[in-house]
Amino acid sequence: MKTTITYEFEFHAAHQLLWHPGPCQSMHGHSYRYELTFGGELDDNGVIVDFDDIAVFVDTTLMARFDHSYLNEVLDNPTAERIAAAIFHDVDDANLPITSVRLWETRTSSAIVTRG
Repeated sequence: MKTTITYEFEFHAAHQLLWHPGPCQSMHGHSYRYELTFGGELDDNGVIVDFDDIAVFVDTTLMARFDHSYLNEVLDNPTAERIAAAIFHDVDDANLPITSVRLWETRTSSAIVTRG
C-alpha cells in the first residue's frame, strides 16, 4: 500500500519573462498556489511526515524565499516550471520525503515536477 499526503499553500510574487514575445515580457504578478505531495512508509505515529514540520519548513524557507518577491532576483528565467523545480529541490534538500510539486501560476495553468 502506498500512502501520500499533500500540503497546499500560496504565495504572491512578481516576475517577467524577458524572452516572451507577449505580455509576460513586462513585469507582472501572480497569486501562486502550490501543492507539496509527500510519500513513503508510515512511522510509528502513523504519519509519513508531520504536517507541522511541513508548515515550519514552508514558513521559514519557502515563504521567506518566494513570497512577495521579484522572482527574477530569486531564479534565472522564473517560469512556472523552474519555480516548481526550485521548490522541489528546496524541499528535497531538507530531507523531507517529497514526491511531487504542483504549482499553479493561474487558475487554469500549472506545472508539475515529480521525482524520477
